[in-house]
Amino acid sequence: MIAVLRSELHRTLTIPSSWVSMGAAILLGMSFALFSVEFWSLFVALGVFGIAVVISSQHYQHRTAVLLFLGQPRRLRALAAQCLCAILLGLVVAVLSGITTIIAGEFEQFAGTMAATPLLAIFGVAGATVIRRPVALFIGYGTWFVFAEGLAFRFQQPLPFTTFMSAAGGNPQGLLLFAGYVALALAISAWAVRRDLTD
Repeated sequence: MIAVLRSELHRTLTIPSSWVSMGAAILLGMSFALFSVEFWSLFVALGVFGIAVVISSQHYQHRTAVLLFLGQPRRLRALAAQCLCAILLGLVVAVLSGITTIIAGEFEQFAGTMAATPLLAIFGVAGATVIRRPVALFIGYGTWFVFAEGLAFRFQQPLPFTTFMSAAGGNPQGLLLFAGYVALALAISAWAVRRDLTD
């Protein structure tokens, strides 16, 4: 698994667009934190989720999943390595973009966001393993976030992204509920990663 993790990190960090995307996410996150730490947490969520989805879905999009699974035939280990890669990169983006949050003295928001960030990275990898098409995944989750969690339930029900925001605010119950959603998504992705690569 270490070899796969090293390969995933190397692949991601040798693509110039990855550095540009992560750099932009860090700078924008630092800027947004000056206006609202809650908005910073939301922006971090979008960035970490996006990184996780792209890391996983690129293998299916560019047909390199065959090479990945030839190098690591045990697909659950490959899935675990992708999760670790997404967690590491997501935490780096979250920590660096949260510097202004720390300076502002919003330690509870920062700590809550750091606690929830690894779970969100796993959630993104799991979603990309199931759906495998990043545009469809982003549209689907974006529609869910805006219309279901936002308009229909006004962010009052313990749904996935609402529980993430609750966890980011330092609520242990929100973190526990979000961990449940992540566990469910991971279980589904553990089945989906075994699917044929032709779809």
